[in-house]
Amino acid sequence: MVSRQKALSKELGERLRKLVFDKYNEMQEVTEIGDIRVATALVDDDIEKLVLLVLEEAKQPLSWRDLKAIFGGIVGEDRLRRILGVLKAKNEVAELSHTRFALPEYVPLSEINRVKNPGIISRILELKKGETQ
Repeated sequence: MVSRQKALSKELGERLRKLVFDKYNEMQEVTEIGDIRVATALVDDDIEKLVLLVLEEAKQPLSWRDLKAIFGGIVGEDRLRRILGVLKAKNEVAELSHTRFALPEYVPLSEINRVKNPGIISRILELKKGETQ
């Protein structure tokens, strides 16, 4: 069971990493100066959009380790950590125990008591209430 779960996680991770690279390349501005191509770095708002896209596509909580692997080579660890902090502060992302992150709609009800940013709990409960009606 554990090896099967790792294989699924690896497949999901690879799919999400490809998605991030594709979107990153679409968002990035490239300027050509003679034979030299210069690419601009994405601003934090763009990286926030990529993080939200990844969490939406995953449809489940992702660990910090998974997010580091998905964004490796695109966003440094410190910047990714800061962006996750901003998204938590805006109550757009829930942080669960074991340093896992999810959109409110993908936080299992059984893990509500493990949410580390309590400001988002009412939003999660509202979304869950809407699903049951």
